[in-house]
Amino acid sequence: MDDELDLAEAAEYILGERPELDTDHVWAVLREFGAPPAPTSIDLALTLIDQACPEVDRNDALQILREWLAYAALAVEPDWDDED
Repeated sequence: MDDELDLAEAAEYILGERPELDTDHVWAVLREFGAPPAPTSIDLALTLIDQACPEVDRNDALQILREWLAYAALAVEPDWDDED
């Protein structure tokens, strides 16, 4: 992906999909990485979050990472409206 993803939009997407997540925890994970980790690096990312953001529950961190990856996948898809 050439363009960087907007962290504010990513946070909005994640919290829209998972409103039960703590906003501060979502931002802690997003800031820690700056870009979503590769799907094959989720276990390593969780280990890093455990160390850097111990206040973030591991299950919450996993949900945040999964939603962030989903957002990233959607962000690279062409918009339906742009096909005309």
